[in-house]
Amino acid sequence: MTPSRAVPTEAWTVEDLDDLPDDGYRYEIFDGSLLVSPPAAMPHIASTVWLRDILHDQAPRHFRLIEGAGVFANARNFYIPDLVVVHGEVLKSRERGIRPADVLLAIEVVSPSNPSNDLFIKRKAYAQFNIPEYWIVDRRDESLSVLQLTEQSEYRVAAKVHPGSQWRAEEPFPLVVDPADLFN
Repeated sequence: MTPSRAVPTEAWTVEDLDDLPDDGYRYEIFDGSLLVSPPAAMPHIASTVWLRDILHDQAPRHFRLIEGAGVFANARNFYIPDLVVVHGEVLKSRERGIRPADVLLAIEVVSPSNPSNDLFIKRKAYAQFNIPEYWIVDRRDESLSVLQLTEQSEYRVAAKVHPGSQWRAEEPFPLVVDPADLFN
């Protein structure tokens, strides 16, 4: 896989994504740097789908769970969380992607090919752009980490839940999740 722009002479921007192939890879931009991820393997897909279904079953109808949508922070920052929770009105937008201010919850299933993207890079970026809650599903230790934004625009770990325990929350809507349902 070779992007059409082999060696950038300046920072990558969202417009540069239009020049990249539609080849199944996930292209994201972090502070002007291109992040390329291979297509997800079935265990990753399964955890994403199971969590989406669990949340969908509990979400009031004015909320939407969206897979693989771009979060467009600015010209040099564009991320594609595995799942986001937004109000349904967001779907009427004509923007390139979802604005961070519209994301109520971002969720990533840790990628085995590069876990640091989800654990560090995206954690920093989502906090910087004030996404109120970030969940990290990690198949390596079968955990769900719930991170909540502080007043200092940093995440604190509100909970790390393993199979057999439940995460109960009121935001973004009343919900209950047992990680046992994510790692079948």
